[in-house]
Amino acid sequence: MSLRDVIVQIRSGEGNRHQWLLIHGEAEDLGLSTDCVLSRVEVDEDSEDLEEIIPQEFADRGLWSTIEFATVKDCIGHGDRLAGGPNDEAAAEIIRYYIRFDAFPESLSAAEPPSPEIIQERLDREFFDSLGVERPDTHCRAPGCTRGVVEFSAFCARHHFESVKKRTCPF
Repeated sequence: MSLRDVIVQIRSGEGNRHQWLLIHGEAEDLGLSTDCVLSRVEVDEDSEDLEEIIPQEFADRGLWSTIEFATVKDCIGHGDRLAGGPNDEAAAEIIRYYIRFDAFPESLSAAEPPSPEIIQERLDREFFDSLGVERPDTHCRAPGCTRGVVEFSAFCARHHFESVKKRTCPF
């Protein structure tokens, strides 16, 4: 069965909430002709990391679980909405994006989302910049620091950042 077959199957109302999409190969290589199947996946409750138990016939084909049925269905619907109607290529693109990034893209052919490191850097910069200018008339309370304090703090921007975030200021 191919991904195209799975998409057609779901559009026709087949499948159920207990099934998962199993695919062959890497998520970034997922295409309409990729070997896929919808199947129930059991969980080994006795294992430390709740290991999945994939039916042997699918494991033998090298299939691995990705996303559950409801999410696959949502991906197909999202792809169809973005394409303006039923579109297998768009559905496959959204499924591939979701498996890789655990998110729905805002558009077809969307760029990869920023890495967690880039997002953290942006958030840190935003927080640091929100502290405003340092007042040189009052010195920071951090030992040895001669910088001025930011408004509503006893510290300069760097030391206020470190006090709140509990890690070294990257700026």
